[in-house]
Amino acid sequence: MPFLFPKHPLQIPNRDPDGAWNFFDGALKTWAIQNDESSFTSRQIFKHSNPHTGVGRNSTATPPYHWHIYQTERFDVQSGVLCYDLDGKEGKLVAGESVTIPPHHHHTFWLDPESGVDLDVHITVSGGPNAGFDDTFIHNFYGYLSSCVMQNRAPSPFQMLAFLDHADVVLVDFPLWTGRLANIVLGRWLGRGLGGYMVEYKEFSDKSD
Repeated sequence: MPFLFPKHPLQIPNRDPDGAWNFFDGALKTWAIQNDESSFTSRQIFKHSNPHTGVGRNSTATPPYHWHIYQTERFDVQSGVLCYDLDGKEGKLVAGESVTIPPHHHHTFWLDPESGVDLDVHITVSGGPNAGFDDTFIHNFYGYLSSCVMQNRAPSPFQMLAFLDHADVVLVDFPLWTGRLANIVLGRWLGRGLGGYMVEYKEFSDKSD
């Protein structure tokens, strides 16, 4: 059923000599700077002068409003200005400031378009029975979304929910407990089971050329 489960061509992300992965034609850069059994830290730079990252909350690369089932997430701003929404309350962080978000709390973040500068932020997650939000998730989630957007194709909601389900991340769009059910039914059973979507693609692995 290709009309229901389209398989879009996947574009291998460009990688810089310093190890950065580039998404949305370089508008978003990511590095894994720390990874052990207890926590994982991703450095991410969002470009202020790009429509995919620099137009506020509606930017392409802005994470959907979500919550984590198990993991605690911490944002440490290195430079620029980070805007966030935590449980419906918006705030801003500048260099040297941070915010910690426990499991089950609704949140998202974006570059402050009024700052006029790039956002450089370290995102650390910890806790949970599995990797959850890690470098593999970042490469595949943003790699797939970037591939679709840069080819003017709509991402499959079944594929996106499959990624989120695998990372123990739930969208706030679904009320109460139905978000977890949507992950399982739409992402895991239909997306992966029936549609053949995966949560790890060779195009987004460290071995891709």
